[in-house]
Amino acid sequence: MEEGELTTLLKELGLNKYEVSTYLTLIKQGPLTARELASLSKVPQPRIYDVVRSLMSKGFVAITSDRPKKVVPIDPEKVLTSMEQNYVRKLETVKKELKAIYTPYESSRGVIIVKSKAVLENYIKEAIKNAKYHLSIAIPNLLLKKVASLIKVRRMEITIDLFVYGTEQVPKVADKIRSRDVEDPIIVIQDKALGIYAPPETFKSTNRTLTGYALIIKDRNLLFMLDRYFYHALWPTGKLIYKRRGKLKLPKTYIHIRSLVEDLRKYNLLGKKVEIIGRFVKTKEAVKLTGKIVAFFESEGKVVSNITVETEKGEKYVIGGWNASLEDIEAELIILEG
Repeated sequence: MEEGELTTLLKELGLNKYEVSTYLTLIKQGPLTARELASLSKVPQPRIYDVVRSLMSKGFVAITSDRPKKVVPIDPEKVLTSMEQNYVRKLETVKKELKAIYTPYESSRGVIIVKSKAVLENYIKEAIKNAKYHLSIAIPNLLLKKVASLIKVRRMEITIDLFVYGTEQVPKVADKIRSRDVEDPIIVIQDKALGIYAPPETFKSTNRTLTGYALIIKDRNLLFMLDRYFYHALWPTGKLIYKRRGKLKLPKTYIHIRSLVEDLRKYNLLGKKVEIIGRFVKTKEAVKLTGKIVAFFESEGKVVSNITVETEKGEKYVIGGWNASLEDIEAELIILEG
């Protein structure tokens, strides 16, 4: 190997040009005084002491106790073996840390797997911040403490249903709050745009990585199933500990028709004007219409909810919610006007 190639490799190991020149000179010549070393290596005399100190800190040279003192090269095999071991240790540390925060590429099904606590917490906080209309949240009290202030701010702008696991007192930060002692999955549903699912033991480890893993869901069909689980399997099992009182503020935008039906019954809103944005169930064609609510329906268990809207032309449409199949229109947004 030519000396130029060796010089390049040593630079890649972290030595600068003066350090390379100094070390190669010592390897070839043996122990030298600082004056001799500066002369033979072509390193400027004022720089030679700094260069030697740097090489000592990196383990490449040592200084004798003789008079005059001499700079001695350390056996290259020992130096490079030590560097190799140190490099491997650093690689293992970096690999471990990166693995802890790594979020894989989103699959074509719209699901991301998360293993990092920090990444999961960030997704939860961003979901709370980015919700436009509605949040459904099921979290342990420990996690609620970290996001309660965010939820409280959003409560004035959107509708929030909160389910808390634990026996501690819960702050009144949502429109409705239910709780129970027994934990179930951590769930966050942001509008119809994003869902978060994680096992209940997720945050119980003291490590930076999760116990198990979390799912970030963007696939609409999976989001629908998560929403159904939240409201039909989980929500009824909790004790209602808080419900926001007061007059209904209009206009109000709904993404869940069950919430609208609940308000229609509670506030006697038949005849109120609404704007519907959605699509026809049969043709999938987009539709936007306005009219007055002339009827509503809710099945036992609230599995099916719908309203009937009559337009100014006298046309009547049955409006369903998310994934409607029996109605005329699947509503994406329903705006109840003042």
